[in-house]
Amino acid sequence: MITIIYILIFLILIFVAFTGFKAASLGIEAKQKNKFNKKIKDTKKNISKDLLRLNKLYRTRAITKKEFEKAKSKILNN
Repeated sequence: MITIIYILIFLILIFVAFTGFKAASLGIEAKQKNKFNKKIKDTKKNISKDLLRLNKLYRTRAITKKEFEKAKSKILNN
């Protein structure tokens, strides 16, 4: 009778450990996905900031239209 109880406790322990490891791996995977998505969003923000800065330089006539177009294509191609 005691052997059966020990076996049940052992099986419960294995189940809890398996569930914990599975939850941890899903959490790690979700965190990596969020990092990747954040990098994409940051890149988009940087592109828009760079284009706004470039446009401001062009509007204040600090750079020529040719320089503006060259810099714009460089930003958009990255």
